[in-house]
Amino acid sequence: MDPRRPDSIVEYKPEVKRVEDDDPDVAGFVALVLSIVGLMIRNRTALWIGTVFAVESYLNQRASEGGLLGSPAATIMFSTLSLLMNYLPEIVAAYSGIKI
Repeated sequence: MDPRRPDSIVEYKPEVKRVEDDDPDVAGFVALVLSIVGLMIRNRTALWIGTVFAVESYLNQRASEGGLLGSPAATIMFSTLSLLMNYLPEIVAAYSGIKI
């Protein structure tokens, strides 16, 4: 007596993955990390690259995206404010006449 019955065999069907479920917001994460690192060590190159990644994250967002790290608009705002904080001493010095 064979317990395997040919009429109860279920054929394997691979799971179909959707693009929305598969890819987390890597560009937003990289933008936040580069903005924080650039702000802490005052590296303008990291800040500019972080801003580019933030814009990319904003342009590639989905309509249904809740976001693990917040909205991409907040990431853009954080990266641009980090740039402003880095350039602020030079801006103030240029308008006040003080040399740095």
